[in-house]
Amino acid sequence: MGKPSRKKRKEAIYTVVAGPILFIGLWVMFQFSITSIYYIFGLVLFAVLMGGFASSFVPDMRKKENKSKNMYTGLPKQSNKKRNLNGSNQKKSNGLSSNSNILRSEKEIMTLPFEEISWREFEELCFNYYKAKGYKPRRTSEGADGGVDLIIFNRHYNAEIAIQIKHYKKERQIDVKLIRELDSAKKNHGCILAEMTTSSRFTNPALVEADKRNIVCRGDDWINSKLLPWREQQVKKKGLA
Repeated sequence: MGKPSRKKRKEAIYTVVAGPILFIGLWVMFQFSITSIYYIFGLVLFAVLMGGFASSFVPDMRKKENKSKNMYTGLPKQSNKKRNLNGSNQKKSNGLSSNSNILRSEKEIMTLPFEEISWREFEELCFNYYKAKGYKPRRTSEGADGGVDLIIFNRHYNAEIAIQIKHYKKERQIDVKLIRELDSAKKNHGCILAEMTTSSRFTNPALVEADKRNIVCRGDDWINSKLLPWREQQVKKKGLA
């Protein structure tokens, strides 16, 4: 299932706000034996107004300016400062350079040593690979670590496949937690199948978990046998060297 519509999200917020107000108001009414019709009318009116007011903040996620907001409250998911700190921590844990989120030209992505490309460039390289192979890839709007980076169409299975891409150094392996997160994320996109692609490797428990959940694991062996040879061919074909 996909993300809930704005109407459903507004209804959820309305219920969350108005429900407790009515409950507390009725509790007070019975606790103190209040029988005034004005109290009941005022309570219902107050609950309706507050529920409507709260639900008015639910953002339209189709608008670009709302992509970084919480889909229910309309508040920013995290401050830029926190995001930068998280980005710095991720760069350190991944062992990548300080420019790990840059996106350079096609020529640079295709010709730079693989170890020097950023995680965004790794995603771009995978996107171009699947496009060249006829898988009709499309990017998701989830951004870094959103769960699914690409969705491709596999003609053999006649189904869409959710792909998550992780650009890690060799010492950081894909674990069971990431496999389970991808399994949940693929369902949000209506996909039965999924692939985890990484420049690193997988722990043995992660491989077992992936097999249970119909998730194909593509590690550094796939990078070296498929992706990089294709890149070299494209460099020669397009005269990018």
